Amino acid sequence: MAATDPQGDIAGPAPSELDRRLDSLTEELRQLRELIKRTYEDTQTRAVQLLAARRDAAYAAAYEENPLISVRVGTYAGGEMLFARALASVRAQSYGNWEAIVVCDGREEDVAAGIDALGDPRVRCLQRPRNGPYPEDRRARWQVAGAHPFNEGFAAARGAWIAPIDQDDEWEPDHLEVLLGAARRSRAELVYGVGRVRVGEDGDTYFGRWPPELGDFGFQTALYHAGLTAFLYDANAHLLDEPADWNLARRMLEAGVRFEFLERIVTTYFVESDAGGIEWWRARLRERGSFAGAGAS
Repeated sequence: MAATDPQGDIAGPAPSELDRRLDSLTEELRQLRELIKRTYEDTQTRAVQLLAARRDAAYAAAYEENPLISVRVGTYAGGEMLFARALASVRAQSYGNWEAIVVCDGREEDVAAGIDALGDPRVRCLQRPRNGPYPEDRRARWQVAGAHPFNEGFAAARGAWIAPIDQDDEWEPDHLEVLLGAARRSRAELVYGVGRVRVGEDGDTYFGRWPPELGDFGFQTALYHAGLTAFLYDANAHLLDEPADWNLARRMLEAGVRFEFLERIVTTYFVESDAGGIEWWRARLRERGSFAGAGAS
């Protein structure tokens, strides 16, 4: 029988007991999925480890003047862009106390030879014996590709801070200087800025806002404390339908890592005209246009 509202109009059939039970089960399954995720990620243990790291003597030393920054570069078939964009922009930094660790995701002797040819003792190359492993599904692979070399680069770092950059990204000349300055002023454990996005031939848009969220955060715009050893990239993040970059940032946030946002462009991210995700970035360009905040250039 159809339900009737107080005015006597027909309001449609009343929810059945089966509908109510299905709604209840759906909500219980959602909560169970969240509980399984939290148990797998063990956020509480990570929070305890974070508190312990803050009590370590080396923790405070990172905020002293002129600390060593470890630049982490993961590469796979990087080619010329690794040298022309990423490493060129690293070597042009106004802040000079850095080391760069390039981790090849599978042996790439041409990359190792190119790094030797630079003749820069601050840049070294590590070779993984194989690429991956990553899932075969194309989207899942895209979400987590690079997780293994990123973690190996972190493990090999000697610096007090970690500065990630992808093989085809390009930093602003003062990227390290301004992010480190913001971290020292605020005592943040992770500082991130704005990423300029060059969308093929269409123009520039951007990502990066406060608070950090999926689609508005990327580690190539960030600097984070090397004491955050409890947090690594997860090659299984695709099972949560999350990119590994955002999955790591979300877990840091939930464990209580102190984030700070710098409203200025620090990195340029290039989306080639034939890239699979270019339509998403074109939509972002139509929605937002280019960055007009502080530090826009």
